[in-house]
Amino acid sequence: MIKIVYITERGRKLANRIRDILSYYRYPSSIYHLRDFQIEGGERGFIFIMAVGIVIRRFIGEIKEDKRRDPFVIVVDERGKYVIPILSNHLGGGNYFSKLLEGELGGRAVLTTATDVNGKVGIDELSRIYFLETPRKKDILRINRRVLEEKVDLYLPSSWKITDRRIYNTYNVHYHGRDYVVVGNVVLPRKYVVVGLGCRRGIETWKVYWTVKKALYIRDIPSWRVDGFATVDIKGRERGILETVEKLRGKLHTFKREEIMEVYRVREDLERSPFVFKSLGIYGVSEPASILGVVKLRGGSIHPKDVDLLLRKFKNRGVTVSIGVG
Repeated sequence: MIKIVYITERGRKLANRIRDILSYYRYPSSIYHLRDFQIEGGERGFIFIMAVGIVIRRFIGEIKEDKRRDPFVIVVDERGKYVIPILSNHLGGGNYFSKLLEGELGGRAVLTTATDVNGKVGIDELSRIYFLETPRKKDILRINRRVLEEKVDLYLPSSWKITDRRIYNTYNVHYHGRDYVVVGNVVLPRKYVVVGLGCRRGIETWKVYWTVKKALYIRDIPSWRVDGFATVDIKGRERGILETVEKLRGKLHTFKREEIMEVYRVREDLERSPFVFKSLGIYGVSEPASILGVVKLRGGSIHPKDVDLLLRKFKNRGVTVSIGVG
């Protein structure tokens, strides 16, 4: 959950605009007046519509804990002219959400991280955009200092592509036949990205295809970075799903209904649909399927509780899409 906090009436109107933007991109958020706001822990991020000084004095000490796990904190002025990320700008996504709001509000994102102002991509940002395991804190500090002074060797899997032109300004890019990334002498294992699919019976291919494309767009994931697709076994014969997976050059993994229900037993955060349960005997398809897909590709080395649902159940034209990462 992203919490949006305001003080004045002008701030409240801007908070509603920001909530609408986040809603379009399927990021859950809630709005609070400063007097009603509380930090509960577990928030993904905070957007404060007020002076930077108020946020630093009153809240940063309570929010910050660990550089690798902190939620992002963004401060926006009441007119939406300046969007300023001040905590967890790379790993937490502060810079990403600031740029998203910049484009939608017509304001300006004020980035202060050294790598960004010098047109470089740090190792922590690299791990976020390529969905890699989070680097150790000491490696983040060491590599990011190096890239400010010189180009560092970067080895990518041979089928991967450059997603940000600044990478060429930061690294000497090489390719290898391995499934992990090497930055300098730091090895970063990949995370697995799986698209879970559900649909109405007899769904047309174009509806599935364009729903998947939109889901990938709103999470800024290129189709080549998807490691697999997943659904329940009784949907695994749907032409719309099969042809979409083929078009995207992917592999479809199917799971039994008993496996789907086991995910619901260990994860209380998943959406449960009485209608789907009545017709299929399970509470849903896309969310648990994406989780099971990650677990399968990881060879069972990750528990379903630890798979991150990057995109929760996204419904469109009789299709549901979820994206699991882990």
